[in-house]
Amino acid sequence: MRRILCEPDRLRLLIHAAQDGEASAIETLLEIHRPLLYALAIRLRSMRVSRDDLLQAGTLGFLQALMRYDPQQNAQLATYAYPWILGEMRREIRESESARISLDETIDKEDSLCLRDIVASREGVDTERIDLRLALSRLGREEWMLICLRYFRDLTQKETALLMKKSQTQISRLERRAIDRLHGILAQ
Repeated sequence: MRRILCEPDRLRLLIHAAQDGEASAIETLLEIHRPLLYALAIRLRSMRVSRDDLLQAGTLGFLQALMRYDPQQNAQLATYAYPWILGEMRREIRESESARISLDETIDKEDSLCLRDIVASREGVDTERIDLRLALSRLGREEWMLICLRYFRDLTQKETALLMKKSQTQISRLERRAIDRLHGILAQ
């Protein structure tokens, strides 16, 4: 694994750009902090949770920390993000040890729909064949994050939009596109 070194001034500029929603800055910051994510995933490895699942959870924690980070507090981003990453990884372990996220858990209270129903509602998908975890791993990072926030963390579109630094309309379109992609993956 290649380690990226970054000067403090460049790091501040990257953080500012990432908080403004610049995808390349977010990618660079993730790459810089990847060793921290790997170290925590190795430290917390579990028989029930794969390293990849821990890394995905840690990435979500890092992104949450990044969006809330205030450089004026005189703490390094890695120091600030550490408890966020650790918390998301531990949550992933807890959820996997108690019960995996149910595809049948009601998400849309008004229509009594679950994620399985939403994805399978498109023609040609047998609900018995749905392997959502595999399908989710084939989504892009932004789509994966949106699905995790909306369906597994139970955030509203408005809350998700604030966290992802997008408008609610953009989140709605991205969600529709992500569910369409999930449908396409599962219909294969």
